[in-house]
Amino acid sequence: MTDAIHASEVHRVTQNPDNVLLDVREREELEETGFVPGAHHYPMSSFDSALGNLDKDKKYYVMCRSGKRSAQVQNYMIDNGYDAVNVEGGILDYDGPVNHI
Repeated sequence: MTDAIHASEVHRVTQNPDNVLLDVREREELEETGFVPGAHHYPMSSFDSALGNLDKDKKYYVMCRSGKRSAQVQNYMIDNGYDAVNVEGGILDYDGPVNHI
């Protein structure tokens, strides 16, 4: 079983500097709805090339629009030795502040 949190818990987990929030939506989606302050943008379409830049000592919280794509990226990260948690509900269920591009 893989770990997951609900989008309402994002603010809590991002307070820990060892946790990293990844937003795997495409740029157009970020432009449309904004993104969580402090999130790192790694689009799912090019995630393979970004994986080597990530620190395996960190814990990653993966977010997308609704939680489906982020679950796929989470599994991919776990298969490659990373500690990853899916953010269920994604930006649709997130009720905190957002930044806009």
